[in-house]
Amino acid sequence: MLALIISFILILITSFIVIKPLIDKLYSVPNEPKYIHSYIPILGFALQFGANPIEFIKSLHSKYGKSFTISMTSRRFVYLNDEQTYLTKVLKSPDLSIDGFLEEIAVRGIGINRECLSNENIQKIIVKQFHQYLFGDELQLLNKKVYDYIIHTMKEDANKNQDKIVNLFDFFNEIMVYAGAAALYGETFANEQRNTKPSLYEAFITFEKAFALGITGLPFLSILFSSTIKKRSDFIDKFSSLKLNNGESNLIQSRAELFSSDAYKHIFTKHDVGCLQGSLLWAAVSNTAPMSCWAVIDLLLHPEAFEAVKQELNEINQDSSENRLPIYDKETLSKLKILDSCITETMRHTVQTSAQRQAINDTSIECLDGTIIGLRKNDIIIYPAFVKHFDPNLFGSNPYEYQYDRFVKKSNQKVPSVMLFGCGNRMCPGRLLAFGEIKLLVALIIQHMNIEFVSMDEKYRQECCKQLPYDYSKFISSGGPKKGHKDKFMIKYSYKNF
Repeated sequence: MLALIISFILILITSFIVIKPLIDKLYSVPNEPKYIHSYIPILGFALQFGANPIEFIKSLHSKYGKSFTISMTSRRFVYLNDEQTYLTKVLKSPDLSIDGFLEEIAVRGIGINRECLSNENIQKIIVKQFHQYLFGDELQLLNKKVYDYIIHTMKEDANKNQDKIVNLFDFFNEIMVYAGAAALYGETFANEQRNTKPSLYEAFITFEKAFALGITGLPFLSILFSSTIKKRSDFIDKFSSLKLNNGESNLIQSRAELFSSDAYKHIFTKHDVGCLQGSLLWAAVSNTAPMSCWAVIDLLLHPEAFEAVKQELNEINQDSSENRLPIYDKETLSKLKILDSCITETMRHTVQTSAQRQAINDTSIECLDGTIIGLRKNDIIIYPAFVKHFDPNLFGSNPYEYQYDRFVKKSNQKVPSVMLFGCGNRMCPGRLLAFGEIKLLVALIIQHMNIEFVSMDEKYRQECCKQLPYDYSKFISSGGPKKGHKDKFMIKYSYKNF
C-alpha cells in the first residue's frame, strides 16, 4: 500500500514537472521576463523566499538581471529591480492596481466578505477617512493616547515590587498592542480586554498566526490548520459589537457610522464589522511592535547610539520655557532627528519592504532604458526596495551593520533614500502614526527604564552587532527573532524618573 502511495505521488510530481511548463506557455504574453521554474507544486519558491527573502531575491537579480518571474503559493510574481521605472511607469499605469491584491489578502487572511471590499463607494469613503483621521490634529490626539497609555502602564508596573525579568519581545509587544487599542478604541476597551479570556494580546497573537496561514492560499488550510484558523474569531469577535461613545477615536467612530448607515448596512454582517474594525489594530501594531523591539535592541547593542538619543531627549527636556511642548506633540517628535535616524536604520536592515501592483489585464511596461516588460493578467509586479536597502554601494560593505546617524542630515553629504511604507498614492496611510508610536515607546524607555540583557554573552552580542537574528519568514508583518534565538533577549529592568 505504501509503495502505491509513493508511486502515485511520484507520478503527480512528474506530471507537474512535465505538464505545467506546457500549460504555462499557453497563457504567455510578448516580452515576458525570464520565468524561473520551481519543481515544488503549489509552494513554488515560497520556502526559499521565507528563509531569507533578501539574499534569495538578490541572488536571482544577480543571476537573471533586473527582472524575472517566480511562482509562490500558485501566484506569479514579477520582480523589477528598477526604482525609477516603478515610480514613473508602473505606479501610473491604468492597467496596474493594488486594490485586487489587497482585497485577496484581506479575504484570505481575515475571512471577510469580498463585497465589503469590492464596493467602490465604500472604498473611497474608507480611504478618505484614513486621510482625515490619521494626519494633522487627529494624529496628535492618537499620539497623546498612545503616550498616556504607555506612561500609565509603566507607572503601574513600577509600583509592583516584583522581580522584573522578562522577554523583551513579549513585554514590549504586549504594551504596544494595548497602547494601540487604547488610542483607537478607547482606554476603557483596552483595560477591559486585559481581563478577558483570551485576553486581547493572546487573541492578537493567535490571529497573526491564522492570518499568515490564510494569505498563503494553500489548499485544505481549513482542514490542516482548523484549530488555528477558527481561533482568529477570538480576535475578530472582540470588535464585532464595539461600545461607541466610550473614548474611541474619531476614525473608529466614523467607520462604525459607515458600517451601520442605511446606505451600506445591508452589506456588512457582524463578522465583517469585526474584521474591518479589528484589522485596524493588526495593521497599526503588527509592524510597529516588533520594530520597536528591534529599535531598542539596536540601541542597547550600540552604547554610542543610546547615549546620542539620550542626550537629544535631555536637551528637549531641559527646555523650561512656557512654550515647551509635550513629547507626543508633532513638533517635538520632529525635533528628534537622531532617534528618527536610529529607527529608520533599524527598519532599513530588518524590514523586507517592497511595493506591489497587480495587472488587471494583459499589459506591458516600457522601462526607462527601453526594455519592455510583458505582464499577464493577475501577475503581481514587485519593486523589492529591500534589495536597495542592502546595496553595498549605498550602505557600505556590510549593509547589515547598524550606523545610527546614517539618516541624520550632514553638510555636503546626501542622506540615502529608503522606502519603508510603500509608495505612490496608496502609500501606507498610517505611516506617521506607526513611526510616531515607535518613537514614543523608545523615547519613554530611554527616559524611564534601566534595561540590561541577562542571557546574552559577549560573543552573541558581537554577532548581533554584525547582523541581527531577524526572522524574515513573515510575508506581510514584521518578524521577531529567528527560531531558537528568542531566549537570548531576556532582560532585567527597573524604572527611574517617575
